[in-house]
Amino acid sequence: DDEEARMSAGLAEVIGDSLFDGLDISAADLDELAGSLPAVGRAFMALFTALSNARENVRALSERLSDNAFLSAPVHELLTLLTSIRSFSEILHDNIGLADDERRKFLGILVDESEQLGEVINRLQDITRDGGIQELLGAKSPSEEVSDFFESHGNYFAKIEDLADDLHKQAGLGGGALHEGLGRILSERYGLAVETVSWEEQKGRNWRMDLAGGRLLLSEELPHYAANFQLARQIGLRSLNDACHGYLADSRFTSDKSRDMCSNALAKYFAGAVLMPYQPFLEAANELRHDIELLQHRFAVGFEQVCHRLTSLRRPGAAGVPFHFLRIDIAGNILKHYSGSGMRIPRFGGACPRLNIHGAFMTPGMIHRQLVRMPDGAAYFCIARTLMKRGGGYKTPISHLAIGIGCEAAHANRLVYADGISLDNLEAAVPVGVSCRLCERIDCRQRAFGFLMRGTEAAGKNGAHG
Repeated sequence: DDEEARMSAGLAEVIGDSLFDGLDISAADLDELAGSLPAVGRAFMALFTALSNARENVRALSERLSDNAFLSAPVHELLTLLTSIRSFSEILHDNIGLADDERRKFLGILVDESEQLGEVINRLQDITRDGGIQELLGAKSPSEEVSDFFESHGNYFAKIEDLADDLHKQAGLGGGALHEGLGRILSERYGLAVETVSWEEQKGRNWRMDLAGGRLLLSEELPHYAANFQLARQIGLRSLNDACHGYLADSRFTSDKSRDMCSNALAKYFAGAVLMPYQPFLEAANELRHDIELLQHRFAVGFEQVCHRLTSLRRPGAAGVPFHFLRIDIAGNILKHYSGSGMRIPRFGGACPRLNIHGAFMTPGMIHRQLVRMPDGAAYFCIARTLMKRGGGYKTPISHLAIGIGCEAAHANRLVYADGISLDNLEAAVPVGVSCRLCERIDCRQRAFGFLMRGTEAAGKNGAHG
């Protein structure tokens, strides 16, 4: 049932694209397709994903081609070589009585510059050869395949949780010796020494591997919780082979790049489970009423790490509050999403502008609370906060991100953030939608595009408001 609901939601988002303007397709039609012909539905979504990727690649390529810096160098080389070849050819053509040594000299120059000309042309051809534009136009991006994989597993992996618990117990990682304990495991089990080095020596990177020297080098500017996470992740990359083999055999992965990305994501999941062991973290979350900052202090982790871990507490018989998760940048691009609460988050395009995650950028560092109501009447309680990521000193640019998590309103009384909010008064809830193309609220002044799901007549009535 969950898979069918996800597919129906995904199909609705696809049909919301302007490509389908003029088609009278109802939500019932999509439900029937998802329930009766799921393979056709998956194929349809795969085709649309390929189209979306192609659109983005064409836009990106157009920008690069319009930028003189992309083609100016090889074009300049071509013109220079052609001018030189023509000049020396004219000398040979117009001066029949040239001495043999001079003629050989000019012919040698022509041969050399012809070879250089061929090299420049080959570099330009690389754009359209394998590995160039053709590779960019893949059917589905690896990140989307990995997102689908985590959604299908409910963001819970029992085997990895067990391995993380075992490691935590066997290595004695409790108390304040976590960093030293993780470093000891990397050294004793995998022959990898951990060293903290200067920012200058790291050349701007938070961490890097010195394989020849058997060292994991961490930057001195890396926060303590981020350093611990990196150590646990490195252990996961080296210890999860057997546990991940079955997961990575999933048929949804269409490339080695997707499998590598998923392997790295599972190693990060493992790291979170090591730093925040399932049962102690679940008990603390309930005790502290999901106060993220208090959970940060208790487990010596970061804000985003706590939010990620809260979405993974889905152990049968010992489950936590089902949360959704959303991370965006200051331009509104969705960088990561998970629909654990049941709230639909768009795969294509931006999220509803009325969600508080967008407004969080106006007051950085503050927790924003919001009760929202979807067009179908479902209500969710959401919180959002900005994060600033910076390293390397004053001259290093700051990255501005916003994190949002939430749950169904029925679970919100278990969150400290819901205190003082009338969860039963849905009339006071902010009306939101998935995205403009899928939202039927005709009175929304934030609307950027017309609603498409009821055919041409409705789309015309629901045009964008000024």
